[in-house]
Amino acid sequence: MSKIKIYQSENLAKIEHFFSDKVSTLHFLLLLFFFSIILVVFIQPVWILGFTTQLSSINPHIQVILSFVAGLIVVVVSRVVLFALSSRRSFLPMEILVWLLVELVVTITFMTIVMWLVSGCGHLQLAYLAGDLLLLTVSLELLPYLIAGLEFRLRESRAEVSRLQSILDSLQSDGDGASSLPYDRIVNFYDKGNRLVFSVSSLHLLYIEAADNYTNIHYMNEGKEDTFILHNSMKELEKMLHDTSLLRCHRGYMVNLDNVKLLRKEGSQLLLELTGISKVIPVTKTYASAVTGRLAPRESIQIE
Repeated sequence: MSKIKIYQSENLAKIEHFFSDKVSTLHFLLLLFFFSIILVVFIQPVWILGFTTQLSSINPHIQVILSFVAGLIVVVVSRVVLFALSSRRSFLPMEILVWLLVELVVTITFMTIVMWLVSGCGHLQLAYLAGDLLLLTVSLELLPYLIAGLEFRLRESRAEVSRLQSILDSLQSDGDGASSLPYDRIVNFYDKGNRLVFSVSSLHLLYIEAADNYTNIHYMNEGKEDTFILHNSMKELEKMLHDTSLLRCHRGYMVNLDNVKLLRKEGSQLLLELTGISKVIPVTKTYASAVTGRLAPRESIQIE
C-alpha cells in the first residue's frame, strides 16, 4: 500500500473516531449550545420571521428561541444515537456523512414546523424560510466543529507523543547504547475495521480487559497505569496477538507475560501479579495449563 493510501486511511479512521468519541461529542454539543445562545440572545435573527404570516401574540424573539431549541434537541438526539450505535459497530466516513446530511434535513424541518406553529399557522414562504434556517444552522455548526476537531486532534497528538516518549525511554534505558527494544517488541492493536489505532511497547503493556464489544488496554505511561479503549473484541485480539507475549488467562483478561512477576495459588485459584500495579489477574482452569506452561520455565518468575 502506498504512503498516500495509508495517510488517507488514517485520516478516514480519525473521522470515524471523532464522531464515536464521547469527549468530542460532548464538547461539540456544549459548544453548539453556547454559540446558539450567542446567536439568539445577542444577534437575534428575527428577520427570518418575515417569511411567516404573524397571527400569534408570542414575542418574535421567543418564536426564534423556540425554533432553535427544537433544532438543538434534534441534534442532541441524533448525536446520542450515533454515539450509542458506534459502540456496537464501526461507521464508514460515507455513512457518517449521510447521517449528518439526514440530521441537517430533519433539524431544518423541525425548526420550520415549530416556527410556523408558534407564528399562528398562517401563510408560510417555505423555500425562503428553510433556506435562511439552513444557512444559519450550517454557519452555527462550523465553529463548534472546528474547535472540537482541534481539541480532539490535540488529545490524539498528546497520546501519540506519550507513546513515543515511552519507547524512547525504553531505548535509553540500555546502558551500553544497544537497542533493548527490537521491532517485534512493539505490540500493534487494530480496531474492528482492521485499522491500526494503537501501538505500545511490550515492556509497558500490562494486560487487556474485556468490556462488551470493546477492550481496555492497560499500560504504563510515565510511571502510572493508563488505559486505551479499543473498539474490538477479546476473541479477535486473541487471534491477532497469538504470536506475542500476550496470553489469554481468563474469559475477561489477556496478560502480558513480560510483565508478570508472580504466579501464586490461592485455594483452587491461580493468580497473577504484574510489575508496577497492585491489581491481581485471575487464571481460570481453561487457561491454567497454557499459562503455567509459558511461565514455569522462566527463572525470573516467582511461583508460590
